[in-house]
Amino acid sequence: MHLLERPHKPWLSLRRNTPSIRSLLHLIKVENCPWLPRRRNKGRRSPFSAAILAEALPAGIKVSNLSEYDGTGDPQEHLYKFYDKIDWYDLSDAAYCKVFHTTLSKRTLEWFNQLPAGTISSLEQLTQHFLHHFSINKRVPKSVAFLFTICQRENESLRDYMQRFIEAVHEVPHVNHELLASIIQQNLLFERFKESIAGKPPSIMEDLLMRSQKYIRIEESNVSDPSLALKKWAERKRKNQKRK
Repeated sequence: MHLLERPHKPWLSLRRNTPSIRSLLHLIKVENCPWLPRRRNKGRRSPFSAAILAEALPAGIKVSNLSEYDGTGDPQEHLYKFYDKIDWYDLSDAAYCKVFHTTLSKRTLEWFNQLPAGTISSLEQLTQHFLHHFSINKRVPKSVAFLFTICQRENESLRDYMQRFIEAVHEVPHVNHELLASIIQQNLLFERFKESIAGKPPSIMEDLLMRSQKYIRIEESNVSDPSLALKKWAERKRKNQKRK
């Protein structure tokens, strides 16, 4: 009985006698191959100090839902959001620095990587550099003069106008309530509400809002009658023409 001969496979001997690419890598000089990826030395290029880099994050810590900052929004607002999330964790200053670094993206990450190596030694220092560099994007609070431009438009309901005016007030810090009543009285088209404010100026914002609800209900009840609504619109238009 003859045993079957093993089929000849010339490529097997070729594979055995040919050195693998992995075995030849040690012969290649990285300096002569700039396209090859290089392992980064963490302490060499990072803007963080050696003390920050040496401290590891606590085991199991995972801070989720942190918003990223790409350099286009208000940097102060980003900081507020960051502190709002991170203050729930009992972390060291070095850990805060590392977590804050994860919220940087696009141009902000490029900015961070261009900072001199080893120059950031605290979160306070990092955030100061951050706010200073992106200060051009910081939202500038509006002045009281801005509120004089928020006038009730023709055919705009009192409800819609009050909502728009309140949103504008939130953009102006430290508004005097007496001045606020004077501004809204000047900007209103609803005569009965204007007369109410003139007769008894509201002392606080809450009083103004509560009183506006009364006249909003009056206006909306009148709008249910189309002929009355049209008559009021014509009356407002006539008064506006007299002002001009």
